[in-house]
Amino acid sequence: MADEKKSVGRPKIEIDEELLYKLATIHCTMKEMVDIMGVSQDTLKRNYAHIIDKGKSDGKMRLRRKQIEVAMSGNHTMLIWLGKQMLGQSENPMNSDDTKILPWSDD
Repeated sequence: MADEKKSVGRPKIEIDEELLYKLATIHCTMKEMVDIMGVSQDTLKRNYAHIIDKGKSDGKMRLRRKQIEVAMSGNHTMLIWLGKQMLGQSENPMNSDDTKILPWSDD
């Protein structure tokens, strides 16, 4: 009679980490990832937050790169939008002198 070791607790769930990463790169919501992966939100947050964070960061980087590409290819709308977002440019620039309070004088 062989001594069999019994497993305690829930069986370990296998997660397709590559699929999870791809879902994060396209900024799926946590609910969408949970529904697709078939695990709880707690499981994803507790055990796979590093993969989700990396995927979301990489997705943002790819999007930003594509926006710059489109802008630099001559898309005026994208050039204006990126100028406002990244460079702080605006349609109505204000000179810092315009916002200064004038000195009071009783002369």
